[in-house]
Amino acid sequence: MHTVEVERSAVTVPEPLAGLLSRVESEIEKLAKTTPLAALRAARRLEVIAVQTAYWPALDIISSDATGEQTTTALGLNEDATQDLLARFGRLGRYR
Repeated sequence: MHTVEVERSAVTVPEPLAGLLSRVESEIEKLAKTTPLAALRAARRLEVIAVQTAYWPALDIISSDATGEQTTTALGLNEDATQDLLARFGRLGRYR
C-alpha cells in the first residue's frame, strides 16, 4: 500500500520517455542473458548519460524554493536517498 501511495505522489515521467526507458531496460535484460559484458557496458552508458543530463536539473532543485519534503515526495524517495541523489547528480559533497 505504501509503495502505491509513493508512486502516486511522485512526479510523472512523460510517457514517451517512460516507454523508451522501459524498452531500454528490457533490451539490457535480454542482452544480459546472452552477453553479460555488453549488457554491463550498456548499463554503464546509461549511468554516464544520467550523470551528464541530471547535473543542471539537480542544481536547479537544490537552489529552488522547494522544501525537502516536497522534493522527496516528488522523487518518490526518502530524505537520505534524495540528498544522496542530488549530491551525486549535482556533483556536490553530501554535507555542505
